[in-house]
Amino acid sequence: MDFANRMYGIDSSPIRKAFELARTIQNPINLSIGQPHFPCPPNIIDALTKAARDGKTSYTLTGGIPELKSAMAEKYRTQNKISYAHEDRILVTSGISSALFLLFNALVNEGDECLVVSPYFLMYPAMLKFYGGKVVPLEESFKPEDLESLKSKKFKLIIFSNPSNPTGKVLSKEQLKALANLAENTGAYLISDEIYELFDYDNQFFSIGSEYEKTITLTGFSKTYNMTGLRLATILAEDKVIKALTTLQQYTVVCAPSITQWAGIEALKTDMSAYIQDYKEKRDFVYESLKDYYPIQKSGGAFYSFFQVPVTDEEFIQRAVKKDLILVPGFIFCDQKNFVRLSFATEWDTLKRGMIALQELSKES
Repeated sequence: MDFANRMYGIDSSPIRKAFELARTIQNPINLSIGQPHFPCPPNIIDALTKAARDGKTSYTLTGGIPELKSAMAEKYRTQNKISYAHEDRILVTSGISSALFLLFNALVNEGDECLVVSPYFLMYPAMLKFYGGKVVPLEESFKPEDLESLKSKKFKLIIFSNPSNPTGKVLSKEQLKALANLAENTGAYLISDEIYELFDYDNQFFSIGSEYEKTITLTGFSKTYNMTGLRLATILAEDKVIKALTTLQQYTVVCAPSITQWAGIEALKTDMSAYIQDYKEKRDFVYESLKDYYPIQKSGGAFYSFFQVPVTDEEFIQRAVKKDLILVPGFIFCDQKNFVRLSFATEWDTLKRGMIALQELSKES
């Protein structure tokens, strides 16, 4: 029996393959994992457990429990400066991946052109192609004036992560306003994936939804609080978009996990500054360790470094494996094949071993 044609355009993620490879090495230096290394804070676990013990394990409203939507609306208004944030404009989803699934199902038709800031989260182009969308990459180093030539285009959506996975780039306010202006001129939906927003080491993060009301803002709990397996995120958008996505969610995942939603309320009360400071120090350590060995820029956010290597990414990764070092190839994030992604979301000992291995590798190339 043959699969649907759309299945032949996707493949197993190389990141998942890296996970499997790490399991075969006795003491790996695993710098491939895109999730926090610290445990989920205990107060969040307590809230999760209490919700389960209190019997809050049934289906919730499709759009999410009112208590979490209210807390998120307050978060958007106070932290992101999005004055129009209201419960009716919020949909609670089962992680950012589910949010993307809903959005692309609802918005993208066969042949639609979609502008994707590159390097990009690998799921963006993979899922867009799954629905027949045409990916048009835009280098993240773009200047606002570079977008003038695109204003005659007819994009269906413009999507980016800010801060970026894989590069750690934090887009400037000027860049974001230029993207919003382009969305307005081309009729595109502007999708701002802000799952790494708290990992903003130099206070440069700006939420474009605060100035452009048509923005579709994605917020996730996974990376900030190490709730990756608990699957929780929210979408803030115009009423008509939220209504369409809520209807679609009724016929797919039904609702986000019930007890996770209650834990999300507690997560929003949690001070993560000590964790963020730890990652800032690791960001600095990676940059200082590698700047004399590779062309590398200091990450502005998230917990990744994305840097050029002297051979192809696949060859470099094969050499790295011989030193028990696991990285992710850059080709899954962009069209170039001589970059690798490193995650510094790990223990100090592992990170230090990784820097030594990378320094040695630079001398062997």
